[in-house]
Amino acid sequence: MCRYSLVQMHALQVLEFPEVLAGLSRQAETSVGRARALDLTPTFDPEVMRILLAQTEEAVDLLEGGPVSLRGVHDLVEKLSLVGRGAVLDGESLHRIGELLRVGREVQDRLRGRRDRSPQLARLSDRMHQNRKLETRLADSLESDGSVRSEASPALASARERRAGLARRLTERIQAYTTGRFRDLLSDPVVTQRSGRQVIPLKAENRGKIRGIVHDTSASGATIYLEPEDVVRTGNELREAEAAERTEVERVLRRLSEMTAEESAALTESLEALAELDVVLAKARLGSVMQAVVPGLLSTPGCVLKNARHPLLEPRVAVPLSLSLGAEAKAILITGPNTGGKTISIKTVGLAAAMAQCGMMVPADEARIGCFRQIWADIGDEQSLQQSLSTFSAHIRNIALAVNGLEPGALVLLDEVGAGTDPAEGAALAQALLQDLKDRGALILASTHYGELKLFAGSTPGFVNAGMEFDRRTLRPTYRLMVGVPGSSQALHIASRYGMPERIIEAARARSEGSEQDLGRLIQSLEDSQRRARESQSRADRLSAELDRLRKATDKRLSEAEEARRTVRTRVADEMDEALRALRLEAEDIFAEVKRNPTPTGIEKARKKLARLQEKGRGFVKDVRPKEAPAPSADPDRLVRGAQVRIDGIGQVGTVLEEPKRGKVQVQIGAMKMSVEIARLQLAGPPPARKSAPAAGQGVRRMMMEKSQQASTEINLISLRAEEAQSRLLKFLEDAVLGGLPWVRIVHGKGEGILRSLVEDTLRRDRNVVRFVDADSAQGGHGATVAYFE
Repeated sequence: MCRYSLVQMHALQVLEFPEVLAGLSRQAETSVGRARALDLTPTFDPEVMRILLAQTEEAVDLLEGGPVSLRGVHDLVEKLSLVGRGAVLDGESLHRIGELLRVGREVQDRLRGRRDRSPQLARLSDRMHQNRKLETRLADSLESDGSVRSEASPALASARERRAGLARRLTERIQAYTTGRFRDLLSDPVVTQRSGRQVIPLKAENRGKIRGIVHDTSASGATIYLEPEDVVRTGNELREAEAAERTEVERVLRRLSEMTAEESAALTESLEALAELDVVLAKARLGSVMQAVVPGLLSTPGCVLKNARHPLLEPRVAVPLSLSLGAEAKAILITGPNTGGKTISIKTVGLAAAMAQCGMMVPADEARIGCFRQIWADIGDEQSLQQSLSTFSAHIRNIALAVNGLEPGALVLLDEVGAGTDPAEGAALAQALLQDLKDRGALILASTHYGELKLFAGSTPGFVNAGMEFDRRTLRPTYRLMVGVPGSSQALHIASRYGMPERIIEAARARSEGSEQDLGRLIQSLEDSQRRARESQSRADRLSAELDRLRKATDKRLSEAEEARRTVRTRVADEMDEALRALRLEAEDIFAEVKRNPTPTGIEKARKKLARLQEKGRGFVKDVRPKEAPAPSADPDRLVRGAQVRIDGIGQVGTVLEEPKRGKVQVQIGAMKMSVEIARLQLAGPPPARKSAPAAGQGVRRMMMEKSQQASTEINLISLRAEEAQSRLLKFLEDAVLGGLPWVRIVHGKGEGILRSLVEDTLRRDRNVVRFVDADSAQGGHGATVAYFE
């Protein structure tokens, strides 16, 4: 393996990328998928990276529509290679090949209908081979454990039937020796086996009384194990049948292997495609577990991360980081206390890049990553006793290998750059190394404790300081990365936290140079300012997110309301069409009936049916008309005498006769008077003004004048129910009397005579009616009554 590959693999090792791949493999469903997941390495081709990420994004969408099962796919690479070279496979392997065909067909069928939404996965499924004939033949011929089914061939079915018959006959014959006349000759009336043959335990003293072959003798010599002569013949026939069955099974397996061999290359390609799909689906599942996102692509090497988390830490405990590397900042130099999170931050960025370039989702709120040309990393203690290398020497060796093989666009990750040697020389070497890497086009994320490097990064174009936040109140790191502000090592605070005597801390503080203290105070001030700015930004982000959530919720509700309105209008339109169609058909039937029977009786029946039809139409309109909100009950103080009210459930307007008493009011509707609960009344108009009443004579004359102008000489009661007909008739007669009419005509129809009887009874009880008679034939005859007043 070349140096470049060794250094590259070293970078992935120190980033703990194999542990990430182990988590990915656990999400795979097949053994071939798990093996492939463990072998993933980042691509450095931008186009390949684009395709890999597109596959993962499509897999996320696919799984949202339901799980995709690859159960039944096994590692058959070696078996397919053997059968392709003419080998005869065992039944289990052939059955697994049939399952491979089935799963490939089902996956391909599902993805074929999603080609527009999942073009990359559809292209992947195009590599899956279908052969329904072979798939069906394998399924029909083999059980899941690999045994050959009797339906595999007529000859096999016949051989098994013959074997089963001989086995039954053999059992019957040998059992006859344990229950028949030979029973007393046996040591024990049981059947046992010796050398694969069924035998009976014959007492040695009875040797020769049953002819047969002795297969064994007991340890005492008192019992011999004999296979009777007739059983020997049947047993031999059974062995021949079993041999014939095995021969036919081998022939079936050979034929199935030959059919499979013709498709071995295509089946190998299908297996590869299914294994690749398994890994893609595993990436989507792992992304869901990690609460990750599919990163967007940058056109040039670099990364923009928002709230990115280390993938090996639990999302609820990992402290996220946000940074941008590549556009303006070509190198970010992280400083801060030990155990403050510098190494975790570097690994988080390195793993995000490696995962994205493998087509994996990145645990972050947002991520955009451009394809890096290389990923170099020097992290941790590289001391090697076997190679006589100190920590510093081991680091320098790894860095030298990276520098000598560096390409523009590489991501270089350095932990504690220049550490492990004289501080002055180490800082100078680190500055020269970082400048050289940046000048050659690398993008750098490095950590250090050297104060000189903080000044270097703050004054050199393309370099940006960053620091790990430290809470001075608790003397603990917060593990938050603050880009733009250098961190402080906080050595004295940490020493105090771990129990160092205060006298030593104070002595060390006194020995610190003034400029170092001033720089530390400046850094701490910048840290405090950035913390306050971050808290303010966090509050603003929360408010913005809440406003966005409310806006989306409002838009959703408006959309749902509009959709509901369209649905209701469509339903009402459909119901109206159906109702009108039914009414029209019924009307046509009624008119046809009148044409067939134009007699008065037939016409009267048709009139009644039309009335019922009209009532049905009114009922339908009432059902589809929006229900009005119920009017509030009338205020008792406004229910004065003469007030116009509407009674709930009747719908007619009446007049209040008396003031409310004990929750009820006397109301007159036409000629009817009733006592109604206040809760059932609504005002039908403004209450009458409380003023002195006019003279009685003037009021009566004015009322009679109004009634005379409004009164009608005719009322039609046909199709009304009895209660409603009587109410209308009483008001009609009252208006006619007040209007001074000499006579009126009441149309009630002939029918069954119910309305006619109601009209006549009412007229008899009315003192204003002097007589009433049937109308003449021109005015309705027996279907109408004319009443005369005094």
